[in-house]
Amino acid sequence: MTRRRPSSHAFTLLELVLVMVVICTALAVAAPSMSGWSRGSRLRDAGDQFLALTRWARSQAVAESRVYRLYVEPGAARYWVAAQEGQEFVGVGSSLGQVFTLADDLSIELTGLDGASARMEFIEFYPTGRTWPARVRIALDYDDFIDIACDSPADEFRLFGPTGGRS
Repeated sequence: MTRRRPSSHAFTLLELVLVMVVICTALAVAAPSMSGWSRGSRLRDAGDQFLALTRWARSQAVAESRVYRLYVEPGAARYWVAAQEGQEFVGVGSSLGQVFTLADDLSIELTGLDGASARMEFIEFYPTGRTWPARVRIALDYDDFIDIACDSPADEFRLFGPTGGRS
């Protein structure tokens, strides 16, 4: 009587090594495109955050019947909101009143709509719901940027991609 060994349903070492090689090859092919995705998502997040702050400042100006300013400091890559109290503008006492600083590899610039006019220091939001037309550019480099613009005093700010199309 010969005994038969029970059949085993396990993987061999060779099969496991081959699966690992296939997975590593797939990751090596996908990794370069994933790094570009994270750069783009940081840029989109910064644009979305700035856009949300413009909408908040506009709605607060209307709700509280006072002028709000959104200051942009390009050299330090930061921006913040202040509200008018008498003749002065003071910081806003909420989480949106903080100073927002962009990541080290991002830059910010505030200009008039034509882009050629002198740089502006702030955008004003009035109790009537109107605002200063302006363009803000948040950029990683020359080719990778997002524009946030308000085309007329009655419009709100909107995101524009690098090709000029709406995002």
